[in-house]
Amino acid sequence: MRKSLLQHTSVWENDELRVDVPYSAAGVSTTVLLTSKFTGKMMLMDVGDGALRDLLSFGSTAFVNEADPIAITHGHFDHIGGIHTILGFMRMLKRSSPLNILVPVGCTEAISLVGAFKQSYAGSHPFRIQIHEIEDLSGFDTDFFKIQAVAVEHYGLENTSDEEVLMPALGFRVRVGNTVVGYTGDTRMCQGAERVVKDVDIAVIEATRKDTDPVDIPVHLSESEAKRLGTLAKQYILIHRTPTIAESSTGSTRATRSKREKCTPD
Repeated sequence: MRKSLLQHTSVWENDELRVDVPYSAAGVSTTVLLTSKFTGKMMLMDVGDGALRDLLSFGSTAFVNEADPIAITHGHFDHIGGIHTILGFMRMLKRSSPLNILVPVGCTEAISLVGAFKQSYAGSHPFRIQIHEIEDLSGFDTDFFKIQAVAVEHYGLENTSDEEVLMPALGFRVRVGNTVVGYTGDTRMCQGAERVVKDVDIAVIEATRKDTDPVDIPVHLSESEAKRLGTLAKQYILIHRTPTIAESSTGSTRATRSKREKCTPD
């Protein structure tokens, strides 16, 4: 695997649980996979563009039948862009068990995408898809995952006014056996983000901004803020870094130099 990709992957595990981040880069894609070592059951948190390819890179299609639920933190494209492909692949391989999809109340982007899939394949997909709109401190339990939603503070480029208008956004605390995982999703420093990671065994924390990046209105955590949040957990990993992209000149002559520039993430 290329070094540039390794910078955007993470893994953590103990005797009960494995946490995989096959890829996470701000403004590109983020997918988090939880796998119970005792049952083989899986939970997905966010499914950004390329999520299917990233899951298949593990060399197994077990997620087709074992993944439930899928929890979406917010509606930005880099966190939900892979949902149609995931659902389509499950349909192609004839998943039969129901699938629960958790979204923040009012997350129209995710609701619309899932709704469009259901409408497009009405009567021809072999499993039931249930969308659950959940709010701050709501719980959702399966036989294998005990989930609590926590409201966090985030917005992006769709906020075109001078006023601060937050979008529906959640972090998740997930218990698997005796292990608790906290995933912040995208957030700035806030009480909700602190509640997500407090005393968990492993915190998965976004760290989009470098400490030197200028900021007018805080939308994401800086690296130092993310590390400070991490001290509230027993262990933590930082994800959702801003990728560095090499841009070379094009035309009749070859590029003799390149420059480094940052993506502007949601």
